[in-house]
Amino acid sequence: MTISPPVARVLAGAGLAGWLVWSMVVESAMPSWFDPGDSCPGARSVERSYFPPSATCVTADGPVEYLAGSTTLLLTVAAVVLAVLTVTGLAVLGFGLLRPAPVSAPGARQPVRHVLGAAALGAAGCAIARVVLLVAVFAGGPPGVITAAVVLVLTAIGAAAALDRACGPGGDPRRRATVLVLTGTAVVAGVVVTAWGDYGADRTGLGPAWTLPLGGVVFAAVAGLQWRPARG
Repeated sequence: MTISPPVARVLAGAGLAGWLVWSMVVESAMPSWFDPGDSCPGARSVERSYFPPSATCVTADGPVEYLAGSTTLLLTVAAVVLAVLTVTGLAVLGFGLLRPAPVSAPGARQPVRHVLGAAALGAAGCAIARVVLLVAVFAGGPPGVITAAVVLVLTAIGAAAALDRACGPGGDPRRRATVLVLTGTAVVAGVVVTAWGDYGADRTGLGPAWTLPLGGVVFAAVAGLQWRPARG
């Protein structure tokens, strides 16, 4: 059975939306991060696992399962279904990038506007990501952070493709938008991870504010490089 791109988008969207809900349900079922003693009275520590979802209160008398086995089973089955939907949709869309793009009208070819738009996308993306990922940490735990990151990247790719169609070099905006966002995100994330120790644990959980100009500069640089083959 062949899955068309529109169907793949529906599958991926449904899967990611389901993951967001799933992560919030799992996190709400877990012992409290802020007051584990209220969830596990007298516990020395709390052990968490997100796949399969489980939590154990470690007491002086031994470990006590916090989540019922039926709850773990239902959440695990739901996770498998959501994984199938998401992976299938994203895989079809990813393989679509390997096929030649349909012939389309050339873009407006406005390099300055394209590069400045990419810079704005990079800075805005970093600003939005700082807030969204922080909320996801508390609302959905690690699964919520991963899902939110994927949603942010896919949204940025869509915005970059629209920008490319409006004023890009012409050709296949899908591939260029994907390269722009994935490369820019990887560079910014790599710098943040490397410099996080110097940023300091006593600072805000939103992360360093310099990620905004960094995102703008990196995205602008990648967009500028995409014009090199178009010249000459």
